[in-house]
Amino acid sequence: MRWPFSSGTMSEFNNLEKPVQISQARRVAYDVLLRVETEDAWASELLDTALLTIKPMGFITPEMAAANRRLAQEIVMGVLRWRARLDAEIVKFAGRPLVALEPGVRTALRMGFYQIRFLTRVPDSAAVNESVNLVKADQPIAYTAGVVNAVLREALRQSGASTDIHEPKRLIIRKPTTAKEAAKRKSQRKLLAQKVVAVPVQRTIEDMETELSHPAWLLKQWARSFGEERAIQIAASNNLPAPVYLWMNSMRGTVAVTRRKLEEAGLKLREVHGNETFELLEGDWKKVWEFVEMGVIYVQDAASQQIARLLGARPGMRVLDMCASPGGKTAQIAAAMNNEGSITALDLHSHRVEDMKLNLERLGATIARCFAADAAAPNIVSAVDHRQVKKKLPFSLFPESFDAVLLDAPCSGTGTLRRHPEIKWRLEPRKFGEFAGIQTKLLWNAAKAVRTKGAILYSVCSLEEREGEEVVRTFLKHHRNFEAVPPEGLGDAANAEGFIRLWPEAGPDGFFAARLIRKEP
Repeated sequence: MRWPFSSGTMSEFNNLEKPVQISQARRVAYDVLLRVETEDAWASELLDTALLTIKPMGFITPEMAAANRRLAQEIVMGVLRWRARLDAEIVKFAGRPLVALEPGVRTALRMGFYQIRFLTRVPDSAAVNESVNLVKADQPIAYTAGVVNAVLREALRQSGASTDIHEPKRLIIRKPTTAKEAAKRKSQRKLLAQKVVAVPVQRTIEDMETELSHPAWLLKQWARSFGEERAIQIAASNNLPAPVYLWMNSMRGTVAVTRRKLEEAGLKLREVHGNETFELLEGDWKKVWEFVEMGVIYVQDAASQQIARLLGARPGMRVLDMCASPGGKTAQIAAAMNNEGSITALDLHSHRVEDMKLNLERLGATIARCFAADAAAPNIVSAVDHRQVKKKLPFSLFPESFDAVLLDAPCSGTGTLRRHPEIKWRLEPRKFGEFAGIQTKLLWNAAKAVRTKGAILYSVCSLEEREGEEVVRTFLKHHRNFEAVPPEGLGDAANAEGFIRLWPEAGPDGFFAARLIRKEP
């Protein structure tokens, strides 16, 4: 199968006034990657919207549109995963640092190199010409398109590939070497070989920054924390496509019936763990989206689905979800409670709360009430009725009033780099300390809200001990009335301290969790 392209030509390159054709896939990929680069936007969120714009039209059939959507997603995620290796190629063949290139030029070059080096079904001519055309359409300045053209064609020339079917290969003519010059060069090489003594250099994980396409400081930190072998395994798994997992929503139908309908629609599924989590192996994404819009299924990583189960919510409970947006875990808790009881769901941003309400309504979680509030604020849990004292909160979190509290805290997200590869290029070491400070405040407030014998489920989708084990150890040191009690049946996932850790090499995202029970006085 070949991708449906429209490729540029050298005549188009030489005429900036002439409109150029660009495939839908590359146009979408370029726009998403440029926004990720210049606005710190999230690729997954942009892709969800942008892929919907790739529709059948004119000569583009539904099959071609679907292929274009797959190609756009492949280019975006591939460029973000392998950015370090692609940037090394750019610097090598451009002969200048990355900062000297326009953001649009960097983006087009990364796309071009990714297609040339990784996508075997993409013709080199299409990768080069459309990368040039993207810059030409976005920045109609002659030299920017010329840079992209020259760099990619030089890379192809040096690798022995044909640079353009319309251009003859250049011949390099060398002057003949005289016998005297040849003897002199031989003597110089022999003398140099005698002077230079090869010293074996031990290769460290930091030297694999380009090969593994992860920042050197992060690789070093993982090697120090988990050992070099596991660090390499984690980095390698992060560069693979993330599996797609579905949650079967029991509030909209039984799991057996939903599974049958999905399979009748041509989707191939594999049960993962629990009878509600399935991996999507094959199928038309458009069909999946139809079921998502009906609220029958929810697309969410298997590890995230497990977090809601670890809380152990039951019908009739009063539950607090402290950092609830977008509401997937909230809905799963409601399903576990058979929509009996109550859930108070909080998020810091009001627009995210509105989105969460729509999400929960579609999924049928009728017992959840959503509020915009800073769950880390010092007065969020108080015996005072906030409505009476005009604290601008439409509710009150009274001390020890909840049977269970889910705290899926904001974190660095290093366990989700397969799904969000842009994170590794934005992170800085100081960020772990900043997140740990926020997580500690949230956990202290969770302790105030939960009743005696109630449970807090603290979780982060991070691999860093500073955000996981260290936060909980500090908490338990200052809260002697709590203990870590993991649910039964977790096997090796629970350690001697009662903490739960899953690693991303297994398939789902990596995360840390601790189930903390408030002891009787």
